[in-house]
Amino acid sequence: MRLVRNPSGYSERFPTSGNDTGVSLHVAVLVTALLVIAAVSFFSDIALAETCNQWVAKLVSAQGSVEAKKAGEEQWLPVKLNDTYCQGDMIRVLERSRAAIMLTTHPTLRLNQDTTVTFNGVEKEKTSLIELLKGAVHFFSRYPRSLKVMTPFVNAAVEGTEFYVRVDDDKTFLSIFEGQVLASNKAGSLMLTDGQSAIAEADKAPVSYIVVRPRDAVQWALYYPPVISRYEEFKESDPRFYINRASSLLSVGRVEEAKAEIEKALTINPNNSQAFGLQSVIAVTQNEKEKALNLAKKAVENDPKSASARIALSYAQQASFDLKNSLESLKQAVQVEPENALAWARLAEIWMSFGELDEALNAANKAVSLDPNLSRTQTVIGYAYLTQINTKEAIATFEKAIELDQADPLPRLGLGLAKIREGDLHGGRREIEIAATLDPGNSLIRSYLGKAYYEEKRDKMSEDQLKTAEEFDPSGPTPYFYDAIRKQTINRPVEALHDMQKAIELNDNRMIYRSGLLLDSDLAARSASLGRIYTDLGFQQLALLDSAKFSWEL
Repeated sequence: MRLVRNPSGYSERFPTSGNDTGVSLHVAVLVTALLVIAAVSFFSDIALAETCNQWVAKLVSAQGSVEAKKAGEEQWLPVKLNDTYCQGDMIRVLERSRAAIMLTTHPTLRLNQDTTVTFNGVEKEKTSLIELLKGAVHFFSRYPRSLKVMTPFVNAAVEGTEFYVRVDDDKTFLSIFEGQVLASNKAGSLMLTDGQSAIAEADKAPVSYIVVRPRDAVQWALYYPPVISRYEEFKESDPRFYINRASSLLSVGRVEEAKAEIEKALTINPNNSQAFGLQSVIAVTQNEKEKALNLAKKAVENDPKSASARIALSYAQQASFDLKNSLESLKQAVQVEPENALAWARLAEIWMSFGELDEALNAANKAVSLDPNLSRTQTVIGYAYLTQINTKEAIATFEKAIELDQADPLPRLGLGLAKIREGDLHGGRREIEIAATLDPGNSLIRSYLGKAYYEEKRDKMSEDQLKTAEEFDPSGPTPYFYDAIRKQTINRPVEALHDMQKAIELNDNRMIYRSGLLLDSDLAARSASLGRIYTDLGFQQLALLDSAKFSWEL
């Protein structure tokens, strides 16, 4: 089997005219000026670095227009992946954009559009101080007293939690998904816990506010997988003009605005296949499986020769546990559009789900040849390296994928697993936390995060994440499996037995990620763990009977 990884850099040449035998004076002057500017910038960066002994925040994802301003300076400059920030530095996220920040005290932040924050340093070496001037932030903080958030109307002292804060012109809104937060100002205080929300206005104590579905407030933070591989220029009279705009909006989480653009496309052409495909992807991401499948089928019916429609159908079929037909849809996608790199990348992803590494790599290599800058292709190759325990190549490839698509949680998850495999449990867990921030509604990522906390012997944090994973996807076996192992370890064998039986019962649902060809190994692992739990309970004979039963089934 042949593995190919793209070079991490590209060589560039300056364009030349037909008369390039000599360099003109003004070009020489320009080059000299650029060198001087670069030197000034270089020494300015050194001077800035000397004023900050320890960074307090790091940029881990940015889409759209995101800018930063150093403390004491006036100019806002575009951010770059892995930029670090010191006390007094500011970040602002402009319209139709979003960003993710990792703090040195462990919390991660997802910043919505039109948001500005100031990093006010670290208090007592363990509590990050964040000033939210305007906009909305999804906070993911798993450590007690690791974060304090200040807003114009109320301050929030955090006790290891996941929560959302939005600052409007006249009030601050808080909603707690998990854990607890003390909301306080000069007029009073209010302790908030799981599922509770509050509003604080100027000169008024914070008051409780009822929200039926609090997590809907962070729909903008979800990840919507792409189905359109390339964009072209179209006139406003062409529905594809609005389809491209909708796809771009989904890439930065602006789902309601994207829906409006899709409706404009359907107004021009009520049978537009790509419009139905995008609607299907939205439904998949929002866990509306039946709706997603119907819309995707409609997309294919209206344009059987559209790869985008069949890519959308593959996602809907996968979400409905129909991995076999998902594979068939993608085979057809590359047949109708052989030059579609995204279709080949998606096909590689599904081949990987079947454990067919050769087929996956062939498809991934084809995608690379068509478009070397496609993140999904690099991600699939990274997972292929990971299955071969080639962790160094996996890490390099996942890092490349992250550079190409900073919003995609899958390469972050892969990078975290690779680091853990290398023995860097702390670093790997941090990457999985970032992945959870990039797609807060993803049950599988939450399960792996719970497992990472378990390995770090952080039982309460592990329990919380596995519980959240179960809530996000009650039909998924993975959180029950990991929770059973956790409960067995802390001497709760009866509860562990119930969870393990549940995991085995739901095992076929794992087909959303893997084919039936690999379910046997999953079931075998669960059965072996079930036997150990029976033994802990003193049911040795039952453990032997169950082992024989599952051996027969295998």
